[in-house]
Amino acid sequence: MYNLFQRLGSITSLAMSMFMALLILISTTTPFIPSNPTHEVTLHDVKTTTGRMVDPADRTSRSAEYARLTFDLDADLTSMFNWNTKLLFAYITADFESPGFDTNRIVVWDRIIRNTRQAKLRLRKNHNKYFLRNYAKTFENVRNANLTLHINPVPYLGIMYDKSMTTIPLDIPRPEKRASGA
Repeated sequence: MYNLFQRLGSITSLAMSMFMALLILISTTTPFIPSNPTHEVTLHDVKTTTGRMVDPADRTSRSAEYARLTFDLDADLTSMFNWNTKLLFAYITADFESPGFDTNRIVVWDRIIRNTRQAKLRLRKNHNKYFLRNYAKTFENVRNANLTLHINPVPYLGIMYDKSMTTIPLDIPRPEKRASGA
């Protein structure tokens, strides 16, 4: 009638079909697991400076402007970890509009959170990790500037999605004059 290999093949086919159905169920239901992270971003200081940055490979003009931010971040993201969360990617962007460029989004700080012990963030007087500068090389006529905290949960299985957590207004001042020896 049926030999051993035919029976083994049908059992394997059934097991793989059930496994695929389980994986599809997991990947579609994970984004709907409730989580309520707490977060607060406080901006202390924004300084705009003219000149080249510290990076020796920077070939921009000496008249280009860049901004240095000082901020606090309090966040408890432990509720975003579940059985399908591999890690969280947290980052802060500066979003603004300027003449010639409708939308500018620049990442100024980021962190990879691998487990629940690292998910409680308490940063004080932290500076931006990446330089904030405009394509136009000046922050003159910049409108609607905001700082936004984003969280990307990275699942073991399924799609990644972005959660914009909080947005605070950002006022970029006119640049300070650097000393002639700098």
